[in-house]
Amino acid sequence: MDIRKLTIRLTLTSIMLLAAGLRFAGLGKSPPAVNWDEAALGYNAYSLWLTGKDEYGYKMPLALRSFEDYKPPLYAYLTAPIVGMAELNEFNTRLVSAIAGVASVALVFLITKKLVENEVTAVTAAGLTAMEPWSILFSRGAWEANLALAISLATVYLLVLGERKMKYYFAALVLAGVNVLAYHSAKIYLPLVGVWIVYRLKGKIFAYRYWWIAAGAAFLPLVYGIASGSSLTRFSSTSILKVWRQEKSIYSLAANMADRYFAYFSPVNLFVRGSNEPNQNITGFAPFYTFEFGFWAIGMYYLLTKPKKYPLLTAWVISGSLPAVLTWSWFTPVRVLPLFAAFSIVSAIGISQLFTHYLRQGWKKLVTGATFASWGFINVCWLFNTIWFYVPYAEYGKWQWGFRETMAEITPIIDKYDRVVWETPQAQPHIFTLFYGKYPPEKYQHDLGSPEAVPANRQIFDYGKFVFRKIYWPKDRDEKGVLFIGSVYSLPETDLKRDGIPIIKEVIDPQGFVVYRIAGT
Repeated sequence: MDIRKLTIRLTLTSIMLLAAGLRFAGLGKSPPAVNWDEAALGYNAYSLWLTGKDEYGYKMPLALRSFEDYKPPLYAYLTAPIVGMAELNEFNTRLVSAIAGVASVALVFLITKKLVENEVTAVTAAGLTAMEPWSILFSRGAWEANLALAISLATVYLLVLGERKMKYYFAALVLAGVNVLAYHSAKIYLPLVGVWIVYRLKGKIFAYRYWWIAAGAAFLPLVYGIASGSSLTRFSSTSILKVWRQEKSIYSLAANMADRYFAYFSPVNLFVRGSNEPNQNITGFAPFYTFEFGFWAIGMYYLLTKPKKYPLLTAWVISGSLPAVLTWSWFTPVRVLPLFAAFSIVSAIGISQLFTHYLRQGWKKLVTGATFASWGFINVCWLFNTIWFYVPYAEYGKWQWGFRETMAEITPIIDKYDRVVWETPQAQPHIFTLFYGKYPPEKYQHDLGSPEAVPANRQIFDYGKFVFRKIYWPKDRDEKGVLFIGSVYSLPETDLKRDGIPIIKEVIDPQGFVVYRIAGT
């Protein structure tokens, strides 16, 4: 083995170790709590393992009803044995996403190596993906989209291999169909994969004896979702057609779609500002580091001026934002993670072009490379500090902090009370108590009754001893055998002392403020 190959292998190994470290280290502590979607995925996985049913009691479902958003079930099914055989907690619930994040780095390397036929550029693309904020952020939460990203990249890799052997094209189509069970955006990417295969094969597609079996297997999950109504339910709640219903203007609808399309190519959104969604950004960081802009711009220029050089990558970049274009929200990175992976490859091509064509003298390459490497190292350290120290201390409010801590306090004493009245501003609070309390799924399904009897769009479910409502102490003071959980305003210390009700515990947040006060009558 020559020194060049050895250096590339050692560099790639270091990148993969860095990727794993940035995604696995402290996974259960930062983000500091699960959000409601994570809790729903974790608890449904727990329920599927123990009962073979989701939280509502649907047996082996192909869509999780959850909060009436009908989540694709693949993430929950993959997580089921983890939380079932290990433990239902934050780390195990996020584990599939973290693994998918590391796999995505490896897949970016393989795709780039095949596309550009240059190992150095491929290693560069993998390195960028390993350390970019968007990739780390979505690998550290139970994001179905991150699982779908890994499957999408595997699909693209098969499409690249399909240029040499036709069977890989059909394997890619089937895998794109499986991806429909991972995330809603994959329902848009599946037809695009089909169009690309038809375009590349043209009439040769009929020379493959079993092409119709591959196509049928690929589109079956999508057809099922439409026929069952689960896909249409989700689309109706996120569709950009809301704009049409409000304004009844084709011009306005087209303008809004164009606006959303180009939002994902905006340097300000990509390199400076990022998303306004609380859980889809890291304070101080956009999806990509600011210093990457020059590399991305050079790569985009090269790609768009020579589209025939890398036709698959060009089509990937052009079509990557289409799932987000069809939704009402403006800039939501979680819906376009495959596009962001393509941008990482584009930036790597930009770096290659910069060092190959613009920096000809060796000393210029050395100085420029050392400068950007040093700045990249500083940015990664800054990101590390933000994720591991700043977010848990200062940004716990972005996450549903307090349920874990409160459940730990009340679990040993809950048997002493007939009811638990919990006042919380959080949406869908029941899912957090189910998750952190590891409430037996079979018992919860019994509490709900028949799944068909549960009204649609019901967001909060009282179950067992738990009741979620406002606390009004002048009236609630007369309740007997009740454990109250509320704010210091709902459970005033002076009123509790006056009525002889002891404060059992106060749950204190990382900055020293009382999040919940626990008192029992």
